[in-house]
Amino acid sequence: MTAEMLAVDAVVKRYGPRTVLNGISFRVAAGEVLVVIGPSGGGKSTLLRCINGLEDFSAGRIAVDGLPVHARSAGIWEVRKRVGMIFQHFNLFPHLTARQNIELAPRRALGLPAAECRARAEALLARVGLAEFGGQYPGQLSGGQQQRVAIARALAMQPKLMLFDEPTSALDPETVGEVLAVMKELALGGMTMIVVTHELNFAKEVGDRILFMDAGVVAEEGPPEMLLSRPQNPRTRQFIQAVL
Repeated sequence: MTAEMLAVDAVVKRYGPRTVLNGISFRVAAGEVLVVIGPSGGGKSTLLRCINGLEDFSAGRIAVDGLPVHARSAGIWEVRKRVGMIFQHFNLFPHLTARQNIELAPRRALGLPAAECRARAEALLARVGLAEFGGQYPGQLSGGQQQRVAIARALAMQPKLMLFDEPTSALDPETVGEVLAVMKELALGGMTMIVVTHELNFAKEVGDRILFMDAGVVAEEGPPEMLLSRPQNPRTRQFIQAVL
């Protein structure tokens, strides 16, 4: 039996009178790639932030690798060691080189020796196709290169679950492919991933399952080949036609 990496049960998130997540429930198995699609404002980014403990949720339960997620609990740091998150914008430290950005978290959060952090950073730069760019500062890199450094930085903590929040939406069309190629390599390597994206070709090629979110609920879910070609929900059908 495949181990369960993530459990989301009846999660509700409210901002004052506004309900952003309204009873979301699903599971993610270890090694599974779950793609989340849907219109802006549907709750996708908020869901990822709740999973990583960056946002409190109002009701329900989330567990990562068996650990309960509570944003204000001391145990949230154990959760965050297991979860890497990639945002729309790269959030690299501009005064640090690419290599230094990657070295920082293992050194500060894990207390690893400097030599080990450097070796880990160099290996990850090579993995994302940037072996020769370790000494470059973020301002010297393209958007696609910066996002690949951000992925390497998240991988430096050796997470069990990777969350991607529209990782290509801020990129030029020419650089989207290089970031998606790195994500595909991670998926083929067995990384458990939740990817919020409008890149439906990536979803079809790499995803094991798709969730369609709208107005704070999971309106439909299923295998990519079924959901993208034969959606049952009219709202899903409308969204896919608009994106394609």
